[in-house]
Amino acid sequence: MSTPITLDDYRAAQARVQPYIRQTPLVNAHPWVPGGGTQVRFKAECQQVTGSFKARGAFNRVLNLSEEVRRQGLATASGGNFGAAVAYVGKTLGLPANVFVMNTSTLITRTRIESHGARLTVHGDFWDQSWDAAGASVAQQGGALLHPYADRDVVIGQGTTALEIIDEWPEVETLVVSIGGGGLIAGVAQAAKLLKPSIRIIGVEAAGCPTLFTCREQGRIVKLENVKTLVPILAARSTEPLNFELIERYVDEIVLVDESTIKDAARAAWEHAGLGIELGAATALAAVTEFCFEHRDDEKMAVVLCGSGCDGMSAP
Repeated sequence: MSTPITLDDYRAAQARVQPYIRQTPLVNAHPWVPGGGTQVRFKAECQQVTGSFKARGAFNRVLNLSEEVRRQGLATASGGNFGAAVAYVGKTLGLPANVFVMNTSTLITRTRIESHGARLTVHGDFWDQSWDAAGASVAQQGGALLHPYADRDVVIGQGTTALEIIDEWPEVETLVVSIGGGGLIAGVAQAAKLLKPSIRIIGVEAAGCPTLFTCREQGRIVKLENVKTLVPILAARSTEPLNFELIERYVDEIVLVDESTIKDAARAAWEHAGLGIELGAATALAAVTEFCFEHRDDEKMAVVLCGSGCDGMSAP
């Protein structure tokens, strides 16, 4: 990482994006989350503009671009949520946006993207294939190519989630965060540790796509060839140096969640807390409900529910 990221960088991003996003609530989950007297709260990023935390990073990235570059347009590749965020940024700031999504992207995310006036292109079975197509488009037509997770400004913007949690709940001891490409947890982990060094960061992956778990196990960035997961929003087959460096330094533990438990967690969030969350968010929740890591009965934990969805609203 060429230029070190500081707490001042995160605070500046917090001020920069504040006019455009919501300060999402911390919802008290007790007593329905199992774990005895554990104090669990949900950071409801499922209620963020465009339905996920991604708006934080997208706004911080675009607002740091020069006006000349912005006006040429925005382009990205996304499993859905970052694409919706970039589309919303484009609509809000009056900029054209071109979003590439995978064949596995959901109808709801495609609808969100198009509802904000972005051009939608469906290409590839995996995110990296969509990314290559987005890059080729920018090479031909110009504009700013926005990476959804391996970008300094995006990581910093998404780390503002942690600042809100700790500012509101200074006593929090542990943050539980889902991992896809690593952009959310990289920013959240560093921002949280810079603000409160004693805090513990638990990263969570679906067992069918153990990307960062494998990277940490092998001590290097790897690319998974065989990915089979019910959570396409987390199905990044690899990560990038920026994210891996921050995760290695600031994330205390990475755990895997059995795929069969994730939909149950989404359903429980809806039935018990009235929160409609996507399976990516439910993965973090399942790590708590399925006791995937050790914690005290009275431990104060915040679970980042990273995005919205209707996965828990249907019958079993």
